[in-house]
Amino acid sequence: MIRKNFLFVLTAIAFLSSATWAQAPDKDKVVASADRAFEKFTKAYVGPAPGCAAAVSLNGDVVFEKAFGLADLEHNVPNTPQTIFESGSVAKQFTAAALVLLQQDGKLSIDDPVKKYIPELPDYGSPLTIRHLLNHTAGLRDWGAVLSLTGAGRGDRVITQDLALDVIIHQKALDFTPGSEYSYSNSGYNLAAIIVERVSKQKFPAFVEERLFKPLGMKNSSWRDDYQRIVPGRAQAYSRQGNGPWRHNMPFMNVYGNGGMLTTVGDWMKWNAMLDSQSLGAPLVQALETRGVLNDGRKISYALGLTVDKYKGLKDVAHGGATAGYQTFLTRYPDNKVSIGVMCNGTSPGAGGIAASITDEIFGPFPEPPRTEPAKVSEDELKKFVGIWRNEKTHAPARFVIENGVSRWSGARIVPMGGGQFTVGSNQLKFTFDKDGKPMSAETVNSDGEVRRFVPEREWTPTPADLAAFKGDWFSEEAGATITVAVDADKAFIKQRPATSLLMQPLYKDHFGVQGYVVWFTRDKNGKVNGLHVGTSRMRDMPFVRVK
Repeated sequence: MIRKNFLFVLTAIAFLSSATWAQAPDKDKVVASADRAFEKFTKAYVGPAPGCAAAVSLNGDVVFEKAFGLADLEHNVPNTPQTIFESGSVAKQFTAAALVLLQQDGKLSIDDPVKKYIPELPDYGSPLTIRHLLNHTAGLRDWGAVLSLTGAGRGDRVITQDLALDVIIHQKALDFTPGSEYSYSNSGYNLAAIIVERVSKQKFPAFVEERLFKPLGMKNSSWRDDYQRIVPGRAQAYSRQGNGPWRHNMPFMNVYGNGGMLTTVGDWMKWNAMLDSQSLGAPLVQALETRGVLNDGRKISYALGLTVDKYKGLKDVAHGGATAGYQTFLTRYPDNKVSIGVMCNGTSPGAGGIAASITDEIFGPFPEPPRTEPAKVSEDELKKFVGIWRNEKTHAPARFVIENGVSRWSGARIVPMGGGQFTVGSNQLKFTFDKDGKPMSAETVNSDGEVRRFVPEREWTPTPADLAAFKGDWFSEEAGATITVAVDADKAFIKQRPATSLLMQPLYKDHFGVQGYVVWFTRDKNGKVNGLHVGTSRMRDMPFVRVK
């Protein structure tokens, strides 16, 4: 009886909270809250340094706009709300919208196979559709990760749309069967922009200008399809290492669709106002906000260029972005008619953090989330999980450690729940055991239901003789890259001309960590090394063959 009453009270509180949040807040409160939140970052600003611009709209009207920091450190030009920034991956929703418009024109369907429009793409044996591209469920390797294997990736050379396409169509394999998983990849959105051009018979920037920017009055928006073009009012982008000096970090690329949009926080508010009012039609907005569905029927939070989720109980439609030194975040709370946009031209502070702070001030205080009481698990019991674990799909390592009595999984604090189960933020971590009670595998499950499986490995210290088996030149036709494995005493290195030399840090048998990548070797039935592979989060397995 007590439990039933308790559940009734919780339900009533949740209903009242939802009813309160599902309405537009008071304008004066929004303005005061945004000002208070933004002021914290303004006061913390230490110049001369880059900074950020922010805008907040209510019911489609901009009610707050402010900026801090410098748009140009060399000429002491300040950021303003009218400063133009590069929006990074926030641009993806505009690319998706362009394809939805073409679908409404009857010129394509986003469920069409990609090869219908890009016939030079390999046949991967499973249907690969435009929707897969837009949901990040295509399994395509990210062209930036592939290019980095050549020794000259993003930020190291001028990259054109033709070059990105060339990299993509040379990939003979996918990371997974289309529609079976979610994995963020810029490649899909570059292909999406190319499809827009081939179907519309217009350059992508011209199509978006005509169909989206002009109708919405986004006069300060354009595309970086020519990185050498002068853009009046644009902030320069910067980054730095630790507390070192700020340095220019501009994207000298001519690729677009995945990013490359230049805009202002004010223009962003016009776009979100359209999404709220559905002034370009409800079908467009509904399509953009339709979450992806995997082959097994599971829904993911990623829709078409937008993530549709919840933030502390509020329906949240958002996307973040980062290109070179720019970082951005645009979010919309459709039930409350509030939008928040933050654009920065430096690598700190974080645009997403500023947006979250503004949200918290406007809608907070939030009800305290229910606390999950940790189980009482002895340190001796926890020690059985300590060690290095290998992701079965990506080969990437995860470590279970205990530091000052705190358990951590890949650096994140975890809370023991007993029985080999832990919580990791909003994710779950679960171990299974063999008949002797020894952990034999681990699984993590995120809010989208994605399962990642890990197996235990032993730390490995290779001998010089072990390393000698990997020596030599290795070539990947798909990446267009050659690397050399060199050995010096008990250390191995990845080398490339003219001066690249990267230490290969041993992980477990035949596996090494190399600056965020995993490099591993395969062997034939006789135990002889016959293949080299490189993987990272957006490129799971790039095979190399030994050059004879």
